[in-house]
This record gives sequence, structure tokens and C-alpha cells, in this order.
Amino acid sequence: MITTEHDVETLRETANHHCAQAAWSQALPVLRELWARGYEPALTATNLGTAYMNTCQVPEAIRWFRQALALHPQIVAAQENLIFLTDLQPETTDADATRERHGWWARQGAQAYARRRTYYLNDRDPEKRLRVGYYCGDFNFHSSGIASTAVIRQHSAQIEPVFLSSLPPSAHDATTAFIKEQYPDSFVDVSGFTAPAIADGLHQGAFDIVVDLAGFTHGNGLLALAEKPAPIQIQAWGYVLGTQTPTIDFVFADPVVAPPSVRARLAERVVDLPCVLSFYPRPNLPDPNRLPCLDGEPVTFSVYQRAMKTHAGCYRVWRQILERVPGSRILFKASDYSPEKRDAMMASFRGLEGRVIFEYPTAHKEHLLSYGYVDLALDPWPQTGGVSTLEAAWMGVPTVTLLGERMIQRASASILTALGIARGFVAETEADYIEKAVEWTTTGRVRLNAVRAGMRPMLKASPIMTGYVEAVEQQYRLLWREWCQSQNKEAA
Repeated sequence: MITTEHDVETLRETANHHCAQAAWSQALPVLRELWARGYEPALTATNLGTAYMNTCQVPEAIRWFRQALALHPQIVAAQENLIFLTDLQPETTDADATRERHGWWARQGAQAYARRRTYYLNDRDPEKRLRVGYYCGDFNFHSSGIASTAVIRQHSAQIEPVFLSSLPPSAHDATTAFIKEQYPDSFVDVSGFTAPAIADGLHQGAFDIVVDLAGFTHGNGLLALAEKPAPIQIQAWGYVLGTQTPTIDFVFADPVVAPPSVRARLAERVVDLPCVLSFYPRPNLPDPNRLPCLDGEPVTFSVYQRAMKTHAGCYRVWRQILERVPGSRILFKASDYSPEKRDAMMASFRGLEGRVIFEYPTAHKEHLLSYGYVDLALDPWPQTGGVSTLEAAWMGVPTVTLLGERMIQRASASILTALGIARGFVAETEADYIEKAVEWTTTGRVRLNAVRAGMRPMLKASPIMTGYVEAVEQQYRLLWREWCQSQNKEAA
């Protein structure tokens, strides 16, 4: 309880301490008191949005980020978090998502764009070794970093990869250490630099291609890339939803993630790959075990997804599945299932409490091994799985997913299509989603066991793992030749 005896400075210090420790639930009442006292309203509103976001109280977070922007339109974090959270909402349309991106451009991007480069220092040899910078704030144990390093670590000698890391050194982990050890001369820490300084460094470093892996998530480099420091700028793998800006030239996707209706709405040009994501598996994992429910275990569904990606519509559908599969249970596993989020979720599962289980996060190997207890994975929507869908597949667990019109709702469908099993696991309606999940775990158990046994060989043989990096390098080369040709025409 906050009392009136607390002065503002004490409140500020307390709030900063809780935020630094990621103790968001404790930070909320302090921040609300700071707001009531009128302390730096724009900053406090932003911090309130962040605290609500990290306790998975998304509507409140959106409200506070909008309040912050109304007070101070130049707060980059508020705008970018607003875009991220709006993308997650099931009611969001493409027009809504585009409008938020245009807001970022008007408030932040356009000013940087005014400083854009009009010349480049690059050698225009169309067949030279290409210097490719990968910009990300998640070169640690994070899905974005995992998705991108699946490609980067397999490049041929024709590509000089450079890790442009905006991840603060305090957040480096074993994954970061591995990258730095494998690429000691190619890991560049840009976390302490301003966007203009980063843009200058990219320009002076004569990067031929820069690949944005973050979109509007934390640690992104879009303000630096708005100055167009590289001749070719691409969005890929980490957060492939398009930026609607004039300085990201291309988006790496595929026909499933970006059908014609999606392409027509993007500012970027879509370049097709065999799948929206590639995969490089963790070594030394056992082969998938037999389907647990065939050996007398209760049918177990998994949602190994961030709590922030789930909502009441998901819970309603998942409840119907539990009710139709006798004795079944559902496992939720991620780091952000806060007490507030769990309480909100359990209101939707009233009467089924013993069948709804929250698992604490574990080390990566243990996380993957826990799929040995799972019969079928269930995707949330609109943001589906990506790396999680691939990891489940590697462990023999297919994912039922609900296809939507937006790019954010099509990543799992892309993966399942590349694996050749979309028909059995990609639903186009909620009713179909329920039927697929119920059928596979009741009358279809023997068939599901056969799918389970074949998932890993299927993934190895698929274009997700075979030929993917070659396809990426081929596209880099084609785009580079295209740019060189355009420059030669201008010079002539």
C-alpha cells in the first residue's frame, strides 16, 4: 500500500528498482501513485504500459502507451510496444496494423529518413563476396536469435555475415557466448550507440545488405535503417510482418505467409523462400517416444507459447477441446504467466482446474525433452508459433493451427505446408480447429503416432532444413546483381 508519506523521489527510486528487477507486479502500484501525483506524466505512462505489458494485462498496456504518445509523440518505446501489442490482438485488421506503423513513421521514422544516404561506398562487383549485417536485439536464447542463427551459422564463403547486436551485455547468455566464440571478428555490439551513429557505422562499413530481424520488437534498428545506410535492406525471420516503411526494401516470406492479398498491402517487395523459417536443431536429443496416450497416459495438449499471445478466444476453443476429450489436460509453459494472467485464464476454465497445468520454464534441453509427455501442440492466434512449432516437430509433436488472413497468423501454416502435413493440422475455422484436435487425440491416435515417428525425418528432408541456406544466398545474389545493374544504368 502506498501512503501519502512517501515523497516522489522515494516512489521514483522504488519504481525504478522494481522495473530493473523485472518485478512488474510490485512496480504497478508505485507507478500508479506516481501518475496520480503528476510525476513526469509521459514517462510514467510509458512505464505503466511496460509494467502492464509484462504482466500480460494487454488492454491496459495499450491504453497507457496511447496515453504516453498523446502526451509526448516522440517516445519511441511507447510507439513500438503499441505496434507489437496491436499486432497480437485478434480483432486487429491489416488496416489497423498498417495505421500503427504509419504512426511510427510519422512520429519517428520520417525525421531519420530526412538524413537518408544518397550514395554508397560499396564495390559494385555483382559477383563479389557479400557483406551482410544481421541486426537484432535477441542474439541470446530467444526465438528470434534461434531462427536467424539457423541460417547465419551455415553460410558459405560467398557471404561475410556480421552480427549487429543491440542486446545489452548484461543480457548476454550462453547462446551469445557461443556466437561470439564462433564469430569473434563478426560480432559487433551496437547496444550503446545512437541510431544515427549506427547508421553512420553501417554506411562507412560498406555493408551490401542489412537484414532486420526484430521488426518493431525491443532492440530493433529501424530508426538506424530509416537513414538507408545500406543499398539493400531486408526484413526476415525474427518478426516478419512488414514495416510499411520506404527504407525496408524486401521481406523474406513464402506464398503461405504472404499470399497475393497480403503482398498487395505491403510497402516492401516479397521475396519467396522455401518456408518462412529455417531450423537448426539442438544436437544429441533422443528420438521421439511413442505417443503417450497410447500407453494409458491422459491426452496432453501443450501450449508452449508466451502468455501474451493467448486470449479469451483461445481459452474458449481450448476448453471445448478439453471437454470433448475425456480426461485430457493442457500444459501452459512460458516465463510470462504472471499471477494476474493465470487468474484471468482460470476464469475461462472454471470446473476444469485440475486439467489446466502451468509449468515453470526450464533449461532448453529439458524444455524440449518435456515434449515426451505431449500428444499434440495447440497454437494460439493471431500470433502463431514459429520456432516453437519447429521445435515441437523435431520432438515428434505436430501443431494444430488456425489460419488467418494476416501474416502473423500464417507462420505455423507455412511450416506445416513445407512438411507436407498442412491438410491434417491447418484449420481455417475455429470449429475445424476443434475437430482436428479432438479427432487426432481420440479416433486418430494410431495415425498420430505414425506422424510422430515420422516428424524428424520429415523435417530433415524438407526445404526447411535441406537447401534453405542455399536459397537465401541465391536471393541475396539476385538482389545484389539487380542493385548493381540499376546503379550501372544510372551511371550511364
